[in-house]
Amino acid sequence: MAASKPYTADELSGWERVKKAFENDWEQTKADFGSREARDMNQDVDDTVKQMAGSENAFENREQAFRFGFASQKRHHGEYPAWNDTLETRLRSEYDGDYDRDRAYIRHAYNRRYAG
Repeated sequence: MAASKPYTADELSGWERVKKAFENDWEQTKADFGSREARDMNQDVDDTVKQMAGSENAFENREQAFRFGFASQKRHHGEYPAWNDTLETRLRSEYDGDYDRDRAYIRHAYNRRYAG
């Protein structure tokens, strides 16, 4: 039996995209079936295919928005317990990125309630 050849960089990079897409799809599937631990990724099969092909933003590309929304909720929740126009204006001025592109992810992270 011949030994397996090492994977090429292209194969590994492709696999990482597919793996991440499947992870997202699995989270969505768990959310669809009512798991309280899974987050709703708001995606369907088309999104999974785009992620596998590398044409859809993966979580890593959205991490800045999620991190900002999380930190903003910790920082501003006392003054803004619910998302509103005043909060949004403030966050827009504080965000170091493309706010319009990332708004939904920022809001998702802000609206999530964290323990502690």
